[in-house]
Amino acid sequence: MSALTKAPDVMLAQELSKYYHDPLGFVLFAYPWGKKGSTLEYHDGPDEWQREFLQDLGRQVKERGFDGLSPVMPIRMATSSGHGIGKSTIVAWVVDWILSTRPFSQGTVTANTFTQLDTKTWAAIRRWTKICITAHWFEVTTSKVYSKLYPESWFCQAQSCKEENSEAFAGQHAANSTSFYIFDEASAISDEIFKVADGGLTDGEPMMFMFGNPTRNTGKFHRA
Repeated sequence: MSALTKAPDVMLAQELSKYYHDPLGFVLFAYPWGKKGSTLEYHDGPDEWQREFLQDLGRQVKERGFDGLSPVMPIRMATSSGHGIGKSTIVAWVVDWILSTRPFSQGTVTANTFTQLDTKTWAAIRRWTKICITAHWFEVTTSKVYSKLYPESWFCQAQSCKEENSEAFAGQHAANSTSFYIFDEASAISDEIFKVADGGLTDGEPMMFMFGNPTRNTGKFHRA
């Protein structure tokens, strides 16, 4: 039997459907907060700013009321802050929430440098996805998280943000689900990348998230 046709997984999928509009609820449900012997044994949940971010995201999902057919306006969120507040962690939570509650969702994650993407942003995604309650639904590699059942159409991938690589951000669509882009340290990412990514926000229930330090007074992140 395939992974998602076993009775426990059907029950899990039904439970997760309750969190379609509730990313905070998902985060509290999906990870082993306070569980003895786990990496979260001495943690009880997100910080206050993370809770507010997730609650705001949930409100925006409810407001749009995507019905699985008719496209809705993109959700666009930008968070400006200093180092060490848990931005990479919330990126991982958003990725897991979307992938776990939206079959056939497709996402791209990037950062200002390969080092940032590989050692911080994607490292957080790998770490949190492996302890998520839906970890057995997905394969997690050094550059991609994908459904074991539908690897070509249900995934999130890491992508370089070099301007000459901008076309790699084109062609991502999920008409019956969510196409999403996440930009870490977005202040240093070229406007050309954002311009191409905007083309993936035209159907379904699209989302774009930007995180970073306010290091520049020009560019897409500054304007956002």
